[in-house]
Formats: sequence, C-alpha cells, structure tokens
Amino acid sequence: MSHFEGPISAFVLAGGKSSRMQQDKAMLRVRDRYLIEYSIGVMQKLTDNVRIIGDPAKYDFIGLPVIPDFVPPNGPLAGIYTGLKFSDSRHNLFLACDMPFMEYEFFTLLLKKIGEADAAVIRFNDGKVEPLASIYTRKGLPEIERNIASRQYKITDFLDRIQVAYVGEEALKEVGLSRRIFANINPPEDMLLLDGLDSQPPQ
Repeated sequence: MSHFEGPISAFVLAGGKSSRMQQDKAMLRVRDRYLIEYSIGVMQKLTDNVRIIGDPAKYDFIGLPVIPDFVPPNGPLAGIYTGLKFSDSRHNLFLACDMPFMEYEFFTLLLKKIGEADAAVIRFNDGKVEPLASIYTRKGLPEIERNIASRQYKITDFLDRIQVAYVGEEALKEVGLSRRIFANINPPEDMLLLDGLDSQPPQ
C-alpha cells in the first residue's frame, strides 16, 4: 500500500471494444487469472479505493465497484471522464486492463512528480506518451467536457490543453523499470508476450 498523503482513487479501464483481439481481452485467461486482475492487483498496492470502468454485467463478479461509461463509450477519454466524475479524490490513477506487466512503482513516480499539475504522464524518448497508465486530477474535467462536446476524443488533444507533469524514461531506469511495463495486449499474436508473465497477479 502506498504511503502517499491524501486520498487516492484508482480506476481500471475495461470499457474498450477489443476489436483487434476479437474478444473481450479483459476476460482473457492468463495462467489461472483474468487479464484484468493483473491491473487490479497493481492498483490495490496503491489504494483500497479501486473501481472498474466498464460493463457491470461483465465485471460485477470480481467484487469491485463497476461504473459504466457516463457518456457514450467513444474511447478511453470517456472512461477517464467517468472516473473523474465519480471521484472525490484529488489524485486519480488510471490503468488500462491490458497492461499485465505494469508495476506499482511506476505510479509512485507519477505521484511524486504531479505536484500541482492537472495530470502526470510518461513521455518516452521518442516523444510518445502513454495516457492509459497515468494520474489525472478533477481540475481537468472542464477540458474533458469541452473535448467531448466538440467530439475530440483523442486523449493527446486533451493533454495539450491542461498542465501535465511528464516523467521521462530516465526516471524509469532509476527505479529499475523499463518500457516493457507498458506493453499491452491487442491483436491475438500479442498473447505471445505473456509467456514471460508471472503466474500470479500482483498482490
């Protein structure tokens, strides 16, 4: 459990259509666990307040609160918006359900970095970002609402309009992490990546 001061909420994003996988990837069996349980395990190391953004009919059996998208599911921005609307915490951790290699230490880096910014996000050396393993504050809600109202659903468009604290790859290396923790599972051939995954999700 993180010792970061202040309330923290965490949300596992499971509202995607999984079109490239051609099945619900959150419910893929990996060893003896569902794929989504790896992301849940990471979040539970940081806070007891963990919720799933997705279809309650699919995920209620997991035993965590499940919140359906507050607006039509037009990509992950809708999931982030939903989490922030239902949160009463300043710091809100978001993690996609298909990142089984994620480590909780990455989120401790973000928590140390965010300060008074609206979000904390990894920015790789090639300039790309990973917005689905990030921290967002409720200060960004008005900008998300503007994006949704104008049908701009790319999270990078939203990030361009708020104050973001970026963490670089060098910070990952300093705590023994690598870019591999952001590997996600999309087309079926990505299942080969799971050969190196531990049999148990993080506890």
